[in-house]
Amino acid sequence: MKKKVLSVILVAAMVVAIAGCGKRVDSSGSSADTGSKETAEESADIDTSENYLKGKTINVLLKSYTHMFWVEAANEAEMLGEQYGCTVNVLAPTVANSNEEQIELIENSLLDPPDLYIIVPADSEGISPAITEINDEGVPIVNVNTKISDESVSYDSFVSCNQYDLGYTTVSKAIEKIGEEGKAVTIYGKPGAQTYEERDKGANAAFDEHEGWELLDSQVANGDRNEAMDVMSTLLTKYDDITMVYAQDGEMALGAAEALKQSGKQNDIKIVCENSSAEICEQISAGNIFMTYDDAAWSQTEVGFKVANLILGEQKVADTYYSDIYLVDSDNVEEYAQRYAE
Repeated sequence: MKKKVLSVILVAAMVVAIAGCGKRVDSSGSSADTGSKETAEESADIDTSENYLKGKTINVLLKSYTHMFWVEAANEAEMLGEQYGCTVNVLAPTVANSNEEQIELIENSLLDPPDLYIIVPADSEGISPAITEINDEGVPIVNVNTKISDESVSYDSFVSCNQYDLGYTTVSKAIEKIGEEGKAVTIYGKPGAQTYEERDKGANAAFDEHEGWELLDSQVANGDRNEAMDVMSTLLTKYDDITMVYAQDGEMALGAAEALKQSGKQNDIKIVCENSSAEICEQISAGNIFMTYDDAAWSQTEVGFKVANLILGEQKVADTYYSDIYLVDSDNVEEYAQRYAE
């Protein structure tokens, strides 16, 4: 298991509670335009002085077993299970981002229902039939990272970073560091996933604010490294004046980096992305990825468990909790990489 070594840039995870204290909410709320750093610093941490998870069973449904972000989330969930003294079952489709497999996993798990689900849907609306079945069983749900969008189903609380702000901040900071003129391409994640949709809105707003920047193209790679490598190779044949690649997650950034390396253009085009890992840190140190904003799988998972603890203790919870994001670039990458030390 990975050491949880915090550098000085990784302050204790701070969250801000948004929109009331109802026990159960529908899925119609928006995550944009909130979760500022100032508000997060003013918010009290979630009270975990009482352990209501001890002896309970928590099923954690992720999008993938292979994507580095979800591997980190799975590792954190298992560590937190030991910390709280609860049984944690990590579930994920064998095909990354498969909505069909996620539904099947939930249906099978309901044969012996857990005390609570922590769910990251691959498809914000497509997961609805399985959520309906959980609702019918009366099992509480903490929705993490990717919002369930169907208003006909319900969950108890939503935990994520502010995805709109993440996209906006990533592109804005990249432009600040690169310069006020350039041409960019976006490597988009999975259509229909709320995280990618919100990041895209935020990133496009940042591009729109800078008249010297032109967004040349946006191509889908479904959060997959190999697809992103193919997409980047195609974009390189289509455009000869790309300044920046904005990849919506780290796996796609790594695929894009490999394509640039193979083309000999790794020193000419800057890759910016979201997510972090040992591999991303290595590529930043090597100069193959320019910067990332880490939406911190470990932090979102930790907050998800804290909210689950409140729910199983029959405490009031907010509709939404936002976790912080962390800039990782050449200035702090060595320090940040300590998180992934074995």
